[in-house]
Amino acid sequence: MTPRDSNLAVARLFEEIAQSLEVAGEQGHRLRAYRRAARGVAATPEPLEQLAAEGRLREIHGVGASLAALIAEFLETGGMRTHQRLVDEHPPGLAPLLRARGFGPAGVQALHAALGATDLDGVEQAGREGRLAQAVGPRRAAALLAELPDLRHPVRPMRLKSAWETAWLVVQLLNEPGSRPLRLEVAGAARRMLDTVVGGLDFVAVPSPGRGSRLLDLVERLPSVVQVVDRGEASARVRLYDAVEVRVHLAESHCFGAALLWHTGSPAHLERLRRLAIARGYELTPAGLIGDTRLLTAAEESDIYAALDLPWVAPELREDSGEIEAAQTGSLPRLINIDDLKGDLHCHTEWTDGTASLESMAIAARARGYAYMALTDHSRSLTITNGLSLERLEEARREVGRLNHQLAPFVILLGTEMDILQDGTLDYPDETLATLDYVSASVHSRFKQPEAQMTERIIRAVTHPLVHALNHPRGRLLGARPAYAVDLQRVVEVAAAAGCALEVSADPARMDLDGDWARRVRTACGRCTVSSDAHSTLDYDNIWLGIGSARRGWLEPRHVLNTLPLDELRSQLVPRLDRYKG
Repeated sequence: MTPRDSNLAVARLFEEIAQSLEVAGEQGHRLRAYRRAARGVAATPEPLEQLAAEGRLREIHGVGASLAALIAEFLETGGMRTHQRLVDEHPPGLAPLLRARGFGPAGVQALHAALGATDLDGVEQAGREGRLAQAVGPRRAAALLAELPDLRHPVRPMRLKSAWETAWLVVQLLNEPGSRPLRLEVAGAARRMLDTVVGGLDFVAVPSPGRGSRLLDLVERLPSVVQVVDRGEASARVRLYDAVEVRVHLAESHCFGAALLWHTGSPAHLERLRRLAIARGYELTPAGLIGDTRLLTAAEESDIYAALDLPWVAPELREDSGEIEAAQTGSLPRLINIDDLKGDLHCHTEWTDGTASLESMAIAARARGYAYMALTDHSRSLTITNGLSLERLEEARREVGRLNHQLAPFVILLGTEMDILQDGTLDYPDETLATLDYVSASVHSRFKQPEAQMTERIIRAVTHPLVHALNHPRGRLLGARPAYAVDLQRVVEVAAAAGCALEVSADPARMDLDGDWARRVRTACGRCTVSSDAHSTLDYDNIWLGIGSARRGWLEPRHVLNTLPLDELRSQLVPRLDRYKG
């Protein structure tokens, strides 16, 4: 084994640990931490042996003290006891079965116990021997065997944050001295800010003169590459150790805008542009607009749009969902940006399931330039998170008062993320809620209620005059838990009429509401919040994910409650309190 091989070996072990945790049914921070560290280790250009000798393992993206200790163990012994234990109990080779129809963690574990299979080859062998049919029934066995080819060669879907973390690491590595491109941008679904990126990552690069081939050679040599899928004169397509596909497309400087537009998509948006181009005697291509005797190149995307008599359209809007018509009529939205936010309305502390003190969370929020934050620790019924009793809520009130005096003019709003109980009643009494600055409500239990019951449960909450916002309205966890059954369109319309905002969550595992539903809130003349659901000071950094969803939803600053200065925000919150008192 060469020194550089250790990086990939450790990355694979971390990924296998993550897969074992998936088979075990875990979907929490630990799983994400191993995946984050796997990406960081795989993309690190320096050998792990060198970093360990210099005491720099924790400089690797995603590697803290405990994971650095596992790396050190590997470098010393060639293995990791944690990896071996988890692999024996929950074979990572069975993780692809989690994508099979009808199989969750419990089903995969049961199959492992029944067959002794540790990977897809073992499942296929059991199928040939008839043991699979005995374990799950003939019809289900046949269906699973038919799915195996697709399960063997996946292009792994990624949550948006994971996709961008991988993309940033690739960009960093491709900027190696001697091959550094003149321009390099992420394209594709990640640039359009889809909450889940399927099919891999696209990049568009302008190489330095005479160095295009060298740049593509570098793509093939990235530390995390396990397969070169395709290589041409102006592109390279590789597969990473974790089944993520990376595609790098070269362009000349005067064509960069056309290539970036082309590889960003969406296909439906490009088809609309193609029709407009044809009507003007052109063909839309990655090189520009080609006519019978001329080529209109485009160093910037806006050059293509201008040639089609359109203003530039933001990538988040490019889904053929009305953006062409809006561009033609001059009615594209002035989309929200991070700088429009004046505060964060969904923050937790160590009093419940956060990891930092209120003071640390407030100082971090102030350091971001926010004027305010809402303390929204969980309410008393969510015992799994140590939800606040009425007595502990009063302790929080006193601490908020102390810190508001200390940190002025920054303001902590005393709030709650209050459980919506199974019948739609609220977890705190009205006389308590009436004393809070900000009341947000969430469903955290009974996810399998029938649609009609869940809908009425949520509507009862959003029409309560003391509730200001509904958090993560669909209850989903990307790739882990589907949205619960609810007539969300009705909820959106009722909430808009009642003046209750709906959250666009920046939590990477939720991103709920997504862009489509955020746009429906706008259409219903409702309002959203864009908040981080921060459980640590670092979680504030995820807010760009919520902004991406909001932009996909055509939201402008006026549609988002926490773009308001504090005085205006208070004026928006008070009427619901007045309605309760009246």
